[in-house]
Amino acid sequence: MPTELVQGKDSTRHVLYVITKLELGGAQKVCLTLLREVPYDTYGTSLLAGAGGILDAQVSENTQVTLLPQLHREVSIRRIWNELGTFFSLFRQMRAMRKKYSQLIVHTHSTKAGIMGRWAAWCARVPIRIHTIHGFAFHRHQPWWQWWMVYVAELITSFITTHFVCASTADVQTACQLFPGFSQKYTLIRAGVAIDRFAAARPLCTQRAKKPFILGTVSCFKPQKNLIDLLRAFHCVYQQNPEVRCEIIGDGVQRPFLEAWIAEHNLCSVITLHGWQEDIVPFMTRWHAFVLSSLWEATPCVIVEARTLKLPIIAYDTGGVSDIVFLGKNGLLCPQKEWKKLADSIHAVVTDSALYETLASYHDDFSNFSCDAMVQQHRTLYQKLWYQS
Repeated sequence: MPTELVQGKDSTRHVLYVITKLELGGAQKVCLTLLREVPYDTYGTSLLAGAGGILDAQVSENTQVTLLPQLHREVSIRRIWNELGTFFSLFRQMRAMRKKYSQLIVHTHSTKAGIMGRWAAWCARVPIRIHTIHGFAFHRHQPWWQWWMVYVAELITSFITTHFVCASTADVQTACQLFPGFSQKYTLIRAGVAIDRFAAARPLCTQRAKKPFILGTVSCFKPQKNLIDLLRAFHCVYQQNPEVRCEIIGDGVQRPFLEAWIAEHNLCSVITLHGWQEDIVPFMTRWHAFVLSSLWEATPCVIVEARTLKLPIIAYDTGGVSDIVFLGKNGLLCPQKEWKKLADSIHAVVTDSALYETLASYHDDFSNFSCDAMVQQHRTLYQKLWYQS
């Protein structure tokens, strides 16, 4: 096994983070921030993650990070031996770390890594097993059998989970209803965002006075992000407002499908797919509004970033979005899957200058969303759990 993970500070305390893949998403940003900022003078941190993500380059020289090629996001019964191999790889590394650090914490992020990582930690007799909920992978838009499979897996795993971290009040409410005993073992900690960096770029947004009116979003191209509804809504708005444009930062498995839809509707000249971009600030300072059409989320960090740049938000009322977007104050919320209402909301923001100014000028309080606040709250939680163990 790699030796990197058992190196570090000579201490009995250590935090090991586990995540499925280092994509350009909110969960990954949170995990990497904690890896970098949480270490204290009495303990260190390390990370296990699946290989193949766009953020792998950021950790390629970090000796406290091990990337596992066999840890894939997808779950496949046909590749059961790969799944078992992945589990035993996690187990072996956690067992080795458990021998070195008597007060080891395993802190998992994302659904698959969360379930496999907590069970591997339990088998390795790791005393503290924390999981951060970045939105649940079961939702009302799934076939019933798929919902139950994911829910039962999460339910059973909840019994071996020492503590949960929730990023949104919506996840707290869902978990309290569905997981026995959840209300006694969770902490609400907002996802940390580099607010100062986006606030510093705000003066660059003066170019928004120029046409065309640009709608933007940042998203991986997965079914859960539901970008097809955004494209349908944009197409409807574009037919009424030919000067509107759409830009999407991201990539993923649905790209061929989305590209085909764009070409079929003759929108190639007005919709731009930028692919993944490590620095999204230069793009967002040109946008006029931000659109989100996800079917499930925790608290999308990118909405906080967009609001820091004073972008009005038009979004489906999903997960923790309502923790940030207040109807008629800094954005407009629509019921999920009702893309025509999403189009109507976009049209209103595009055409009603008074509404636009109201939404853009709202004063948001993001003090709880700063990286410093998130890091300090995690340190406090770790110390509390170590003291109780």
